[in-house]
Amino acid sequence: MHRIPGLSPEQERLYRHLLAAGPTSIPELEDQFGDQVHDDLYELTVRGLVHGNPLVARHPSVAMNGLLAAQEAELRRVRAYVEELERIYENAHQPAGGDPVTVLTSREQVMHWYEALNAAAENEIMQLVTHPFLALKRPWQTGESAGQGRVNHPAKCRVIFEWKVFQSQSAIDGLHHSVERGCEIRLADRLPHKLLIGDQRMALTPRYPRGHEVNQMLLVYPGTLMDFLVQVFETEWERALPIQPDPARSAASGLDADEMQIIELLADGAHVDRIASVLKVHTRTVNRHLDKLKRKAGVTTLYQLGAYASRHWMN
Repeated sequence: MHRIPGLSPEQERLYRHLLAAGPTSIPELEDQFGDQVHDDLYELTVRGLVHGNPLVARHPSVAMNGLLAAQEAELRRVRAYVEELERIYENAHQPAGGDPVTVLTSREQVMHWYEALNAAAENEIMQLVTHPFLALKRPWQTGESAGQGRVNHPAKCRVIFEWKVFQSQSAIDGLHHSVERGCEIRLADRLPHKLLIGDQRMALTPRYPRGHEVNQMLLVYPGTLMDFLVQVFETEWERALPIQPDPARSAASGLDADEMQIIELLADGAHVDRIASVLKVHTRTVNRHLDKLKRKAGVTTLYQLGAYASRHWMN
């Protein structure tokens, strides 16, 4: 519970009592709070929280206007100080010799900058997620709930996943987090390379094509190369398929409401148990639906079913 700075618990309790009780005489307060009430009332009066005889609590928005103004001024000072520290940090971490990129040679460096880009983005995060999935320590693994991440993170995000990455449970967890955070999600058969862009100010992308034995990453700074990577993302975004279903198209597909919900949950990375829980049915019922959907699609695996659904049953 928040407390008014400088008040003791007894003084806070007395002020709350006067807020709720309205005009109250000192003898009434003595009966309830004892002789100590005089010292506590003096402190509340000096701070402008109570006045009059009988005593009345001032409206909180009036009584604490000065406190709010002081807190806001302090917050502005702290923000200005943090911005100053960031300028010092950025000046010390500019690429040597004005190079447009820094080569990251260790997993620790990649993890550091991955987290830094996600944490610092204020406007938009753009990401291409490719196979094989690179599991990094992400902000939602630090004790922050997914819901908190969605509320507190200022940046919107757009993420494109390759279908093949969902062979990895870590990738499925990443998809769940992105959906819960409110990201726009699209799916692609194949993407050119991994990519993470924060506010178009800094980006992470592999130094070499996929399959190369040296797994180094490039930290890219603003400039022509950054503009090129943004264009790559936008091009892939236009090609990729949105993960949400199109109701008109769903009806034309001949699927019923349960089948379309299963397809949507499957695209979100849900397992059979999770789908059964959402639909409030037994897992055997879900598996029967999945078998029926596979037959309709002419496929034999869930991966193939997801790929078929993205092309024919989803917008």
